Formats: sequence, structure tokens, C-alpha cells
Amino acid sequence: MGNVGYNMKSNLKYILEMVEGDQQPQLTKEEKSEFVQSLKNFSAMSESVYGKGDLKEITQRVRNIIERAEMVVNENADWFDKVSMNRHLKELNSSYKTFESTAQEMSQLQERLSIAYEDIGQQLNKYFDVD
Repeated sequence: MGNVGYNMKSNLKYILEMVEGDQQPQLTKEEKSEFVQSLKNFSAMSESVYGKGDLKEITQRVRNIIERAEMVVNENADWFDKVSMNRHLKELNSSYKTFESTAQEMSQLQERLSIAYEDIGQQLNKYFDVD
């Protein structure tokens, strides 16, 4: 019978450890306060998520600058070495193509990011008062 008591004691200890292990750790008052504050500031993050500038507009403005630069360079072709000038304009246009395609990709990703952000806000708003 002495063996049974030992086993029962260790079994109870094992069960207690299992039950305690399944529980989520409790938040401190400070952690709860930080959580409430982060919910209040949730909408403030939208500026970063949605972006402050319109990438399409910026891309068009850069394109206009490049086009004007090409016109100015071509008007003053006698002032520049034609070989260097053509090489630089080719590099400029190549850089613009990279800029344009990257801006387009960023715009698509930003749209996906915005949708996910809104979904998160809607889900949180089901349980908490999200600003």
C-alpha cells in the first residue's frame, strides 16, 4: 500500500502540471494597459499601412522629369559629348524602368497590406473597442 500512495502523489503532481501547462500565462496590469493603449492607437498605424503618397503620381512625376531632362540634353547636344550623353540617358531610362516596375509592385503589395490591415481591425473590433 505504501507504493500506491507514492504513485497517487506523483500522479496528482503530473495531472496538476498538465493542467497548469495548458493554461495561458496571465497578463500583468502593465501589459493589459499597454494592450488597451495599442488598441486606441490602432488607427494611427493606418498612415504607414496606406502610405502617404500616391506611387502612381510619383512615378508619373519622375517620368516627366526624365522626359524634360532628355529634351534639355538634346537641345544642347553640341555642349555634350554625344557618346557619353546617350549612355547616360540610356542608364537613366533603365533606372526609371526599374523604378516604375518596383513602384507598381509596391502599389500592389500596399493594397494587399491595406486589405489585411482592415481585416485585422474588423476582427479585433468584434471583441474590443478599436479606434
